[in-house]
Amino acid sequence: MERADIALIEALQRDSSRSIADLAEAIALSPSACHRRIRALEEKGVIEGYAARLDPRRLGLSVEVFVEITLTSQSREAMDRFERAVGDFDDILECHLMSGSADYLLRVAAADLEQYDAIHRDCLARLPGVSAMRSSFSLRRIKRFSGYPVRRG
Repeated sequence: MERADIALIEALQRDSSRSIADLAEAIALSPSACHRRIRALEEKGVIEGYAARLDPRRLGLSVEVFVEITLTSQSREAMDRFERAVGDFDDILECHLMSGSADYLLRVAAADLEQYDAIHRDCLARLPGVSAMRSSFSLRRIKRFSGYPVRRG
């Protein structure tokens, strides 16, 4: 990846709402060259989309939970069934297939313990093929995700 692309990706990860002119000035490109590079990065799939970073507490979501899931079977069919079901629940923010003792790690946000209990009963307990579930509650976020490190070559 070229130096200008790396600088552009870093700038977009910090603030994707900046205008093309502002981005171009920040990385010393013309606006048309900056726009072409952004489009090329989008077409290559390096940039998958744009989203606002929200404060969960201001949305009333003060409880963040990481849920380790172990399935009864690790067959392709069982895993496919589980993964399709996860996609049906908006309360599941993220799902990762894991190595180690758990098969999956889910991230869930809730307003309070009562709402998490409802999510546990109405969503998590309905996921197919689950043999064990272990919830860990985040006490405090120490570092927030702010973008991927982009290697300079």
